Amino acid sequence: MAKNKQHQKNRAMPFKKVSHTTQERCYAVAKKLLRHFELDPDLLDTFSKKQKQLLLSLAFENPSIKAEKERTVPGRFVKQIREDVFKYMKTEFFGEPENKLTFIDMIIYGMSFYKTFLFFTDEGRFVGTPQEETVKQIFAKLEKSHLFCCGDSFIDLRRYLVLQTRSYSQVNFRLYGFKLDWEFRENKIPVNGIFPMRMKIQLTAQDCQSRKFIFNNIERKAFQMIYTEDGSDEQACGAVIQRKLIFPDVKEEENLDIWIQSHVLHRFKQRVDIYQPNYRNFLLQCSIIHEQHLIEFDNQQYMVCTIDDEESPIGYFTFFIRGFDMVINTFIPLMGDKTPEGKKIRKLLSLSRDDIIYLGMDKLSFLTAIDFEQIPSLKQALIDAGIWKTKLAIDDDPDKYKINTSIDEKRTKFVKNFFDKTEQHRTDLQLPEILS
Repeated sequence: MAKNKQHQKNRAMPFKKVSHTTQERCYAVAKKLLRHFELDPDLLDTFSKKQKQLLLSLAFENPSIKAEKERTVPGRFVKQIREDVFKYMKTEFFGEPENKLTFIDMIIYGMSFYKTFLFFTDEGRFVGTPQEETVKQIFAKLEKSHLFCCGDSFIDLRRYLVLQTRSYSQVNFRLYGFKLDWEFRENKIPVNGIFPMRMKIQLTAQDCQSRKFIFNNIERKAFQMIYTEDGSDEQACGAVIQRKLIFPDVKEEENLDIWIQSHVLHRFKQRVDIYQPNYRNFLLQCSIIHEQHLIEFDNQQYMVCTIDDEESPIGYFTFFIRGFDMVINTFIPLMGDKTPEGKKIRKLLSLSRDDIIYLGMDKLSFLTAIDFEQIPSLKQALIDAGIWKTKLAIDDDPDKYKINTSIDEKRTKFVKNFFDKTEQHRTDLQLPEILS
């Protein structure tokens, strides 16, 4: 009877063995994890063979990436995001790159060691053993790390997921976000009494909301900017900006809802022409929702659009205020006639607004297509106007985000001829004065 009961118990709770190869992989990653927490990785070798078999059990599975609700995120988007995220996990590192602990190893093998170590320590498995002091030393570090708090522990992965989901979001149609958590796999066979777990990434969707606003006696539709889920505990909500950023003297702590007109998207596409459509989506949302740098120039306020920080603008958003709403109504290029940089470059080179457009200087591709070494006066003017630092920041951006990064010799020749003729014209005008 006792044997039959034990047999039935074993059938009810099957036991999964861990292969030697898997344990070797867990062992290598566990050492890297100890090094990450500034512990001596050789501490792992103080455990007995049986203890290692417990600690190096594979308690975590591959991450899951799928839509939270069916038919809310297009299948091709889910597939591409999954491929890109797994590629990121396999090539980028958790913690210091010198430790070479990839995200995928950390999420599977590192978290397995982390969970089993805390589990068996809480269970008192190491009390009274020669390794008790070593366990206390490791436990003190691991317990404080709170690795199950995805938002803090995996911040770089969260940022990459924000890039991915925002890239597929269109503010005038549908916006995407994600939830990040761990889930128990209770339908799976436990390992050493521990049910497997895995990281769960759920892609979420939010349809856009629209309203009509009147400006200069013209009524136009605008779409609400939405702060979608980003792996934290925050729920999707309308994006806001503090009223104090626009009106510094206001006393009330009020927020303004942010709206954007379709015209902005059209101008943004025209003028930020060097980036892939997906990355343009990200840049637009990042500048308006997350960065929110404002400047004032010639009695006009602008919201800065940047690619890394406020020191490298690629253009400016204009807006108007209606009650508790901020409505973005156009996008002006970096070298436009109403921007700080545009005014400087026009003065330095004696250019008109039509010249800027004629030369294509109102598009970002001007900064990547022209060989400025052939036009020293233009390069110096870009430096003096504060535009050159934006060009350098663009050059530093990964090529995968750009449409074309090569120099256009034909376009360079066209621009060079223009400035050569301009210089010659100036010389001709000055000669009579010199001769007199």
